[in-house]
Amino acid sequence: MTGNERQPRVRAADVAAAAGVSTTAVSFVLNSRDEGNISPATRERILRAAQELGYRPNHVARSLRRNSTSSIGLVTDAFASSPFGGRLLAAATEAANSAGNALLMMDLGGRVERAAEAIEALESRQVDAIIYATMGFTELDEPPVSRIPLVLANCVTRRPGRPSVSPDDAGGARAALEHLAGLGHTRVAMLGGHFSPGARGDEVGNVSGPIRWRAFKQAADVKGMDARLIGRGWAIDDGYAAAMEALSLPGARRPTALFAVCDRVAAGALLAAARLGIPVPEDLSIIGFDDQEALAESLVPALTTVALPHALMGSTAVAMAMAAARNDSPDPAHRVLECPVVLRGAAPVGASRRRARQSPLSTTAAPA
Repeated sequence: MTGNERQPRVRAADVAAAAGVSTTAVSFVLNSRDEGNISPATRERILRAAQELGYRPNHVARSLRRNSTSSIGLVTDAFASSPFGGRLLAAATEAANSAGNALLMMDLGGRVERAAEAIEALESRQVDAIIYATMGFTELDEPPVSRIPLVLANCVTRRPGRPSVSPDDAGGARAALEHLAGLGHTRVAMLGGHFSPGARGDEVGNVSGPIRWRAFKQAADVKGMDARLIGRGWAIDDGYAAAMEALSLPGARRPTALFAVCDRVAAGALLAAARLGIPVPEDLSIIGFDDQEALAESLVPALTTVALPHALMGSTAVAMAMAAARNDSPDPAHRVLECPVVLRGAAPVGASRRRARQSPLSTTAAPA
């Protein structure tokens, strides 16, 4: 036989013959229906025989029996090209595969108007459920329309309906403020974000910026801290420009800590501090948001940041989609995941020196 010839498919009957059992026993074990029917020793013998023979289940036949294709569709707006897509996709794939499901992905490349077309394509492949995920936390005017169960990831709709899983952006911003307050800061600034605070027209689309600012400002007000917003962008150069503006304010108004809307903006702020000769963390605290892979840990000094739970979001969305496919209502229908502060780098100086000895901190420090 040449290397190009296909090996004959191993059948359940072949596994039964090798294990010395009936094909019914093999069916019970390979379809996870053996509890109470097959002894542990027999189950182990069947699984060992299946592995040695290289048995692969016939998914077409199985789907006909179960009225299920054991597949989940994933539609993303621009995740495949984003710095965050890897964590969500890897976790979603692992969660699906571990439950015996395949994950079929379609990325829109930013062309969200094609969402209906992508969903229809997945429906034609008879996936059991669909996940719709967005790169930034987004409020949708209308949820995507689907004839089969659909779960939203990193997005919500104005009207309740579709089950969803999203990050607690507000809680993350409050945690960042609490961290800075604990270091003794009283003058803080948030950098970046495509929005104007209080403008109702900005509350559709990517709303993570306004959510983070409002929560940060409210937490600062409660503590009697001076908090201001500077800049509108999300890129490194936006962070550089915003930080240069913030750090050029007169001494009595100049912030001693900067909270960046994302890690890229925080990277720009670090560049601005270096340009001005301001040591971080000794004389200036900087906190990012996202815990962006290959960025936050690689900056000098390493960046303290609020972590977005992309991996947990991916696995949770798959679990909710599988539940919906079984006609089980996810409980709760809308899950909000914690965004914790990730501490890295050098310890602070000044007023919080004693506190610093108790826990390592990163690019955050008490004001001199």
